[in-house]
This record gives sequence, structure tokens and C-alpha cells, in this order.
Amino acid sequence: MSLQPIGSPGAIRLRFGPFELNVAERSLTKANQVISLGGRAYDILIALLEKAGEVVPKSELIAKAWPDVTVEEGSLRVHLSALRKALGDGQFGDKYITNLQGRGYSFIAAVTRLPADRDDAASGLSNVPPALGRMVGRDDVVSEILRLLGAERRLVTILGTGGIGKTTVALSVGHGALADFSGAAYFVDLSTVSDGAHVIGAIASAVGLDSRFVDRADVLLDCLRDRRALIILDSCEHLTEGIAQIAGSVVQNAPDVRLLVTSREALKVPGEHLLRLAPLDCPPEQPGLTASEVFAYPAARLFAERASARGGNLSLGDEEAAMIAEICRKLDGIALAIELAAGRAAVFGVGNTVAKLGSRLDLLRFGRRTANPRHQTLEATLDWSYDHLSELEQTVLRRIAIMVGHFSLETAIAVAEQTGLDRSEVAGAVENLVDKSLVAAWPGYQGTRYRLLDTTRCYALEKLAASGERNSVAERHARRLDRLLERYSSDIQPGPSLASAMEHYLGDVRAALEWSFGPDGNDRAAVRMAAAASRLFLATSLLAECRGWMEKAIDRIAADCDPRDQMEIHASLALSLMFTAGNSERVRDAFNTALALAERCEDAYQQLRLLSGLSMYFHRTIDAGRSLEIALRAEAVASTTGDPDDAALVDSMLGAAHYMLADHVNALKYLERSLHRSPAPRRFNATQHLFDLRNASLFNLMRSHWFAGNLDRAVGCAEQTVEEAERSDHPIALCRALILTMPLYFWIDDMGQVERNLSKLELIAERYALEPFRAVAMGLRGRHFVRAGQAEQGVCYLQDSLEKLQALRYEMLVTDFVSELAVSLAKQDRRTEALTLIDESIATQLKLNRPLHLPALFLAKGETLAYGGNGQIDAAHGCFEQAMALAGQQSALSFELRAGLQLARLGIKRGQVRGAHGLIAPLYGRFTEGFATPDLIAARQILEQADVSAQKSRGGLRNHRVS
Repeated sequence: MSLQPIGSPGAIRLRFGPFELNVAERSLTKANQVISLGGRAYDILIALLEKAGEVVPKSELIAKAWPDVTVEEGSLRVHLSALRKALGDGQFGDKYITNLQGRGYSFIAAVTRLPADRDDAASGLSNVPPALGRMVGRDDVVSEILRLLGAERRLVTILGTGGIGKTTVALSVGHGALADFSGAAYFVDLSTVSDGAHVIGAIASAVGLDSRFVDRADVLLDCLRDRRALIILDSCEHLTEGIAQIAGSVVQNAPDVRLLVTSREALKVPGEHLLRLAPLDCPPEQPGLTASEVFAYPAARLFAERASARGGNLSLGDEEAAMIAEICRKLDGIALAIELAAGRAAVFGVGNTVAKLGSRLDLLRFGRRTANPRHQTLEATLDWSYDHLSELEQTVLRRIAIMVGHFSLETAIAVAEQTGLDRSEVAGAVENLVDKSLVAAWPGYQGTRYRLLDTTRCYALEKLAASGERNSVAERHARRLDRLLERYSSDIQPGPSLASAMEHYLGDVRAALEWSFGPDGNDRAAVRMAAAASRLFLATSLLAECRGWMEKAIDRIAADCDPRDQMEIHASLALSLMFTAGNSERVRDAFNTALALAERCEDAYQQLRLLSGLSMYFHRTIDAGRSLEIALRAEAVASTTGDPDDAALVDSMLGAAHYMLADHVNALKYLERSLHRSPAPRRFNATQHLFDLRNASLFNLMRSHWFAGNLDRAVGCAEQTVEEAERSDHPIALCRALILTMPLYFWIDDMGQVERNLSKLELIAERYALEPFRAVAMGLRGRHFVRAGQAEQGVCYLQDSLEKLQALRYEMLVTDFVSELAVSLAKQDRRTEALTLIDESIATQLKLNRPLHLPALFLAKGETLAYGGNGQIDAAHGCFEQAMALAGQQSALSFELRAGLQLARLGIKRGQVRGAHGLIAPLYGRFTEGFATPDLIAARQILEQADVSAQKSRGGLRNHRVS
């Protein structure tokens, strides 16, 4: 990670671990507390951060900290010790600076570049990784690409054969473009993505979106439309068709986004500018060239630099330079091949290298005429490197090729180890392969990570297949992942920490699934792997991908499959379906199948987990009767465990059921008890109970308080619901909190809070592609338009929202939108349409035994009729009376008062002031709070108006008697 120039945009503040460094102010803070550092220690820290992840020689550190004096290495050690002490290096597992014996020091913790303006941090962070070593011979190409991108070229594709250096150039462009794009340059490594369906998620994750929910092209485009950014799509040749579609859409719809693609073939997208990366210039076949003349050519310079970096006593005089020129020519200037050869030369010498390589290249040129010559050359280099490995190293290389992306040494050992090959031998072989440039290693915050370059991995996989070991190694690989996932399952929590911990395994999990479901796998292995993987997919909310694998697994379930695996698969299918395809009967059936398996296993924990999922399903579809039935079943199960958490879960489910049944007295009792039993807010965990227990209790409690007339407590619960949902760091929990609390703010006419929460909901639902919540947000925006006097626009939004919610079978807030739409249509003199709409909704609630929203619907029908003129007043009066009676039966005092207010206003218009007073006074007297809300203010005014009228009446009567 190069931080030069220090003063460039977005490069002033750096974050690592809990620390933040302000380069311009030379200040280091931790949790807003300033960490005291001496000037020399500060200079050493800056020097290490400038080359984070790289080895900085001691001489360079000394030159940075003591530029004008000569000091001994002991002084450097003293200040490094002080720096490590200030950082707490080595405490509690935190590791920042490592010493590489004889080479220097390296800063190994993850470093994040923060933009200068804190408010812009979310949009300016770059994920472009450090350059792959110092780039040689490509400066002109990088400058040309930067010029093209600056000249409004929207899509530039770097073409070239494998190993020629496309990624190296792309990374250099990314770093060079940081200033022009205000830090918004993003790198997407597609080499680990084997399925085109995962490309959108990979891009979304790289640009700072949440790939758990951004799984469609239109959603990604919506997020990119107004952004200015450079997106680098690396290693696209195996996904050309899918990437071409996405790239074309980005070019058409996101005018300020630039795409830089690396591939072996063009995307063939309109507007694509192709730049074919030529081989590095090689010294000509000309006798008598001196070393200085040879090393003027980039290919030879690259060879010399990489060979020198490997150490040893390599001589690079005129004689060696001539041989290096020959090697570079025979390798056709391909960067990867040259680097591999340079690594070998550092061990065996330049003369030995040129002799061995030349012989092998001649054989291959005549042996594979159908292959691209450069591919022949690269394979020759790899063949040559492979042939010079020990038998142990060959075995380990081809076995670890089964892994995708980065892997740990422990994973390599688990995959490569077998009888006759112990852990220490595998570990030693891996380190040898690193030394020989066949495996790359990166020191990291959580230990060293390893990876095979893509070309090397493909080559080694061919060797693995030829050895006859592929299936046995793939099976060990799958078993290793199964154990890892099992180990992590109890600790899985959503959010950035999990994504960081598990992202390295996603490519491997997908590869293991593909093998398990492929022709060499078997049904039992496939089902087992799918069940284990479901935990990871759910925890990271990769719901669309989870759904796809679970559907495949269900087709492969056999009688001898573990019932717990079957249960996990059906449960994961139910949850992923619910959020990707709405509340279909398939969701209910999948939950019921999983629940039957949990009962067969007599697993109370899983039964409660699945019953909570069914409770959420019936809550979303407003099926109050079945919701209560499920809650009572959960109560019976929880009575056998004696676990307080289980009791709190059951109370939450019972409270929700009684709320939907309009039994607010019991709803308040159960919900308050649930919250008392689970006082501490906890992070939402989709792999445990399938909804956020505490948050669900809070928003149901808020709504019951609102209906019951406890308006101040309702507002307090609403604020707490949203606050805790925000702290949960989970978009689903926050969206549910926002949509279920916002109707209260409409009720009390707090339009400022509505606007703040609605804007937040729209942004989150859009960003994470939560379709049901996007549909609800549209309806809420329609209500807001109506209240703001933009009735026509509000009606359109409400109609579109209702149409989408019906398709998704997402019933929450539907009656709110129907009521608002009907009254708005009546105001536009569309009363017939309005009455049809409201009557259909009332009929549906009665047919399905949904009493909760009937008072609101009859209120809306009364208002709709009232706009019909005097001829409809009696009918309106009847609707208001029915609404008041229903609300009274439900102890829904807020709705009882609102219906009473409508009746009182009709009475006042007819001169029946005393009757209005008699109607409102007992209702007003039952309230103990909320006196500053609109309905209670209106009630007080009616009572005052009636008192004034009565006084005038009594005064008039006295005057009449006197006369």
C-alpha cells in the first residue's frame, strides 16, 4: 500500500486496528485519546505505513528517522521498542510490526485510507491492494490508460495472455487514479468467482455496498448511477459474457463510473477501448551487448530485480547479462515466466537456467502447434519449475491447488496431509514453494495467508487430475471446510467482523459445493456440504445464493442423509426464500418440513428456532390465528427447557399474536415480560432465532401502547426500537423498526420525524435491495406526499406500492395504505373507486379473521362517504359509530377517540354541541398521557367549545326569564 504522496486527496488520515493517524497533524489517536509518540518513533511509523505489507530495510528506516546523522542499529531498536509499546504490539493477539531476520521490518496490520473529510469516508475509501512488487517497463502504458480514462473513455480493456502483467498494470492505474477519483477506486478480483451469478455481489462488495442484498444488475446500477468512481474488474476471461452485460449496463446508466477490465479477450461492448498489453521489450539477439545495454530493456531489468530479491550471490556482469537476454527472448517477454525463471536462477544460477529452459522450450514448441506460442512458453516455464521440485513439493503443490484464493497454512496441511506425510513435512514444503515463487505469501493481521497465482493453480490442477488424486483431495478439502464451518457456526454474527473473518472461505466453499454436487461427488456428501455452507450464507446474508444451493440439495436428499442436515437445508431455504421471493407457500412448507425433522430429533432448540421463523412468516402475512397457534406450540416446547431465553422468545411470540388479534391488554403483558427477560440488546443473528427477539418485542409493544392510548410511552418505545435496531448493524432489523414505527408518527402528525426516518428507510432498502421494504417505503412516501399537499403524486405512489406488496404477499401496512388511498381518491371526486377499494379490504379482514385494522378501515370509509355530500352523511355517521364500537371492543382507546371526534364534528355541524360534549368527555377522561398530541388537543377544544356554548345558552335563558 503506497501512501505517496502523503498530501494527496484522501491520504491524510489512516486507520489500523483501533488507531487513527492524522499524517498532516502528526497525531496518533485511539478511541479519541491522543497517543504520545516521540518524533523518531513517529517517523519510523510513517515509513512503515508508507509500505504497509512490504519489508522496509533497516537502512531505509534509519534514513527516514535520522536523515542528517549517522546512527547505529541499536538506536533504531530503541525507538521501535517504544513504538511497539505505544501500540500494544503483541498484546491480546494484536500484531502490527514484524521483524524479518536479516531483511528489515514490516507493518502487517490492515491499513485503511480515510478521506480528509470524514463525512465523505463512505464514498471515498479505496480497496485497491498494494502493487505486486515494483512495476517494470509499463510506465507509458499506465500513463496512456490514465489519459484514456481522463478523456471520457468509459470502458478500457487491457488484453493479453496469462502472466503478461495485466493485473500489475491495472493496480498501478488504480493507485495513479486515486487522486482523480477522490479515493473512489475499487478493485474486484474475479479469479475466485466461478459462477457469473456471483459477479454482481463481488462488484457490490468491492465498491462498499453489501453483497448480501445487492444481487441484481438493476439494484447495482441504482447504487452506481450518481457516483464517480473507477472500478477495476480483474481476470474476466472465464466470465466474459456475464461481465459484458454488466459492463454495458454500467456504461449506459452510470455516466461518472469508469471501468478498467483485464482479460484475455475483448468484452465486445459498445464504447469499449481495447489496449493490448505487449510483452516486455527484450534485448535483441545481438552479440557483444554489455550489461548496461541489456538492463536498459524492461524484460531484463525485471529478471535482474526479481533474481536479486531472492538473495544469494548472483553475479550480473556482461557474461550473465547475455544469458539473461536469451532467457527473456525465449520467454517472449512474459512477466510471470520471467519472474519464475529469475527465482530459479537465484538458486541454480543463470547458466544452468538458460540451458535447462532452452531445451524444454524447443521440445514444447514443436509439440503443441495448436496452442498460443506464449502459452507454450509459459507452460514450459511451469513444467521446468515443477520438474525441479522434490517429490514432496510436487505432491503438496498439486494438492493445495484445490483451494481457491487465499488459504492458511493450517488449511494447506489439512488438505495435503495423509498417511506417510506429516504436518511438518507439508509446512516445510509450503515454505519451499513460497521461496521458489510458486506460492505467494502475504503477512497479515491474523497470520500469513498463502495463494497460488491463477496460472500456477490451473497448471497444478492439471497435474492433480493426472495423478488420480483429485477426488480424494477434493473430498478432504470439503471435509476441512465442513469442520471449519461447524466450528464457526456457534460464533457467527452478521456485520463487518464476520465478513472479514470468513471472506477467504467463500471461494473454497463454492468450489467444494460444485465438486460435491458434480459427477464425482455423492448425494450424502452434497447434502452435508450444503447444510454446513448454509450457516455461512445465512450469516453473511447471501440469501439468493443460499436459496440456489438449498434447492439443489433438496433434490439430492436421500433416505440415509442425516436428518439434522435435512433440517438445516429446509430451514435455510425457508428463510432465504422469504426475503428473496416474498411470503409464498413454499416458505411455510419448508419451515414445516424442517420443524417435523427437529421434532423427530427431539431437538428443543431447533424446534423453537423454526417456530420463531413460522411466527415471523405469519406475522408478515397477518395470520393472527396461526400466529397464536405457533406461539402456544413454542410455549409447550419452552416449558421443557427451563431456559430464560426460551421463555423470553415465547413471550415475544405470544405478544405479537395477541397484538394481531387486537387483544392489547394481553399483548402488553407478554411483550413487557419478554423485554424484562431479555434486557440487554443483542446483535441480530439470522442463524439462531430467525427474527430479532428484542427488536420485535419493542415494535409490537410500541404499537400496542399506541392502540391502547398510551401515546407518550408509544413514542418512547418507537425511539428505542429504532435506536437499538441501528446498533444491531443489520439492515433487515433496522428496516423493520422504521416501517413499523413510522405509522405512529403519521398518527401524531410529527412529519419531521416521518421525513427523517423515511429518508433513512429509502436509502437502506435501496442500498441492500430489500424488495418488500422498498415497496413499503414507496407507500410511506405516498402518504407523505398526500400530507404535504401533493395528492396526485401520493396516489400514484400508494397504488404502485399496493400492487408490489400484493405480488410479494407482504401484508404489513397494507391497510394503512388502503385507508390513505381511499380518502385521497374521495377528495379527488373518485368516490366509487375509493369505496370499492375500502369495501374489498374490509371484506378481506373479516373473511380472514383480522380484527386489528377494522377500526381504521371503517374510519377511512366514513371519511370517504363524508366527501359525498349531505346525502352520504348518515352512512358516514354509521361507519364512524361502527369504528368506535370495534375500537372499544379491542381497548384501542386511540382509535375510539378518533372515531368519536369524527362523530362529534358531525354533531356540531347539526347544532348538537351538548351531544358532542357528552360523547368526547368520557373518552378524554380515560387518557393519562399524550395530551400534546393532535387528537387530544382537538378533543379538548371540542369540550371547551361545548362549555362556552352551554354558558351562552344558560345566559340567554336567564335573560329570557328576566324579560
